[in-house]
Amino acid sequence: MPKNILILSAHADDCEFFAGGTVAKLIAEGAAAIEIIATDNARGSFELAAADLVAQSRDVEARRAAAILGKREVRFLGYPDGFLGDTPVNELRQHYFRAIRELRPDAVFTFDPYEPFEPHPDHRRVAWAAMEALSFSNMPLFHPEHREQGLQPHVVAERWFFAKSPTMSNTVIDVGPYLERKLDALCAHDSQMRSMIDDIRMNVQATGRFTQVLDMLDRDNYRPALETFIRAWAARVGARIGAEAGEEFRVERCDDLLAGLVSG
Repeated sequence: MPKNILILSAHADDCEFFAGGTVAKLIAEGAAAIEIIATDNARGSFELAAADLVAQSRDVEARRAAAILGKREVRFLGYPDGFLGDTPVNELRQHYFRAIRELRPDAVFTFDPYEPFEPHPDHRRVAWAAMEALSFSNMPLFHPEHREQGLQPHVVAERWFFAKSPTMSNTVIDVGPYLERKLDALCAHDSQMRSMIDDIRMNVQATGRFTQVLDMLDRDNYRPALETFIRAWAARVGARIGAEAGEEFRVERCDDLLAGLVSG
């Protein structure tokens, strides 16, 4: 399993939702993890002004969640939330080239560029910029100025793409012993969990379906609803490997092209 992890995400709570249990497990087993969050997180609320949300979600909640999981560091690139699609992909991927060459991870966790039906432009932009940086970070003629600054090309051995839909996953990690820590880390994102509850309530009211969950959708006491949803999701994934709780990924290794051509 990887020991030096780089997480490339779009928003402050992305890692916790899609990989919080796995990251906690790897850190407990001795891995070091650093996360780079692309946006300023300025639009994920129905109640807070953008400036207040940025200060709360970035400088307080993200660092609190990182401490719960044991991440070594969280960095923000500060691009406008919701408008990352307007950022040139080469600009964003240069940040990722630099991070890969500086931190020299053996695994990167990020969004999957081939995930079907991904509606969020920030997720899509991070996915493509990350995938391209992962593909070429070992090639010195991409951003040769990095070598002049002391950053050498680097191959990332493993690419762990968040699997938002099961059709894309090929790896399930048993996170049963770390599910409570994942929930604690998610709850550290107080502004985002309140926003999530508000959003779910609006969706249920719009369709008139699943109205039985409305009573549990309390934005001032969101943990019961969050636990219900996360435990159900984790149980569905974990059942594929006979585990109580799981998280799933599409994992690629840098030498996968040799699979089937070389034995061993």
